[in-house]
Amino acid sequence: MSNLPIMYLLLLLLGFQAPQAQGRPFPTYQLNQYLAKIDEIMQILNKLPLPSQDPLDPNETETLRENTLLRPNLDAFLKAAENFHEDGLLIWKNLKEFLPLLPTPTPRGNPIHIEEDNWVDFQRKLTKYLEILDNFLNFKEKH
Repeated sequence: MSNLPIMYLLLLLLGFQAPQAQGRPFPTYQLNQYLAKIDEIMQILNKLPLPSQDPLDPNETETLRENTLLRPNLDAFLKAAENFHEDGLLIWKNLKEFLPLLPTPTPRGNPIHIEEDNWVDFQRKLTKYLEILDNFLNFKEKH
């Protein structure tokens, strides 16, 4: 008697146990709603004082671009937004809408560090993060 049919059955069952992709997919029409949230945050960030035009440190840019850190970086921005009263509350309210969309894979590294109570640091890093988030959402919508 051959064990081959049992092996095929076990492989099939294991296939059903494969981890599912995390992060909620969304219909195309919702993409515009999320992009509008990004625009609303950008309007807040572009108020006076104007964001610094100095480029971010390359390591910080890589930390923001790392796909496995999208969710931990969002958590860092949500926490930092709490330090900036009215504008921070509006930013926090919009950012939290992205939580269900982002995957929660095992991070490869530490999330972005945002200097406490430093609006300029928060502004610069969040501006870059929103650009990366926009690209992620557009890619996710197409695939």
